[in-house]
Amino acid sequence: MTPPFSNRCSLARGFTAFNYSDVKRAINFGYGLPDPVMFAELAWPNPFTGHTGVAPVDLPQYTDAAGLPELRARLALRYGVRHDEIMLTSGASQALQLVAEAWINPGDVVLTEDPSYLGALRTFSVLGASVVQLSMGADGADLDELEAVLRKNARVKLFYTTPSFHNPTGRYIPRTYMGRLAALLAHHGLPLVQDLVYAELPYAGAVDWLPPGGNVINLHSISKIAGPGLRLGWVLAESEIIKRLVRLKLDGGVSPITSNVVLSLLQSGALDAHICRLRQHYRTKRDDLSTLLQCSPIFEPDYVLPSGGFSFWLQLVAATDAEAFIEAARRQYDVHLVHGRNYGPQSVDHVRLCFSYLPMSAIEQGLALLGDLHAKL
Repeated sequence: MTPPFSNRCSLARGFTAFNYSDVKRAINFGYGLPDPVMFAELAWPNPFTGHTGVAPVDLPQYTDAAGLPELRARLALRYGVRHDEIMLTSGASQALQLVAEAWINPGDVVLTEDPSYLGALRTFSVLGASVVQLSMGADGADLDELEAVLRKNARVKLFYTTPSFHNPTGRYIPRTYMGRLAALLAHHGLPLVQDLVYAELPYAGAVDWLPPGGNVINLHSISKIAGPGLRLGWVLAESEIIKRLVRLKLDGGVSPITSNVVLSLLQSGALDAHICRLRQHYRTKRDDLSTLLQCSPIFEPDYVLPSGGFSFWLQLVAATDAEAFIEAARRQYDVHLVHGRNYGPQSVDHVRLCFSYLPMSAIEQGLALLGDLHAKL
């Protein structure tokens, strides 16, 4: 059994703040941004017409800490939960931040897989937690390894994962496995935090994920399926957990104007129709990139084809100095990759290659430049 790793502090140091202006000027494979071409495919509503049932006079005003009641009610119907089991947030990032603040004190332990979403790893690390990353197999973290860690460490506070679809590997972690994981955590009195921002984008048929309730907390976002500029996410959980999170939400609520845009998209059915288009669009880009990767001299060919999400998880070919290669690509060609070690200590020979944002012409150019560079090193 491979021992788990604690990946702390280094995550907070040297982390570059996101800068979209820089992303637009480079060939950046590091960020899972939506394809801007698809923004024009969505019929954006006017939030001030009043057709959603929200009074126009309420839109420029503050709203409830838990979010616009009308949107919460609509989302509650969508997910089959009660109105008091949902809270709106300024994107999934704020949702995760609130959950972390509610459960974590400095010195506590958060469990996740190796690899895992680097934004979440940094959030936990900044709050002073030790992030223990467990070996990941085809179905997720090894449950025997997990149970051994739980028996030995009383400071574990939660388990975080992205089951549909895993970031960065693109895997779908089956609901049956997640149920076993949730039950094991519940036995130890711990929550399971499921980050489901990619859950609406399966590329090989519908998928099922573990619903909220009990010790299961689900995080969702509009970012990947409409636009991240809306800055709107939501938490689904037991009502007592929602109350706990709302008490930490020290703002005037998520923008009612933004919330009303999302409410209108849901009421009209425009968002669901758009999600169907997105699935086809990103599936085509995934398949086109996979064809290119089969001829690439840079990456091992036995990668897992992502079944959803925005990226491939790729192993560099043997004898590649990953750090030197990534730095040279940035410095010489303005092609950007993120080192696998940021996702977990056991992932030092991997990179996450995002295909969602870039047009295929830029993806082809970027891979060609990386191939030329690799041949020179």
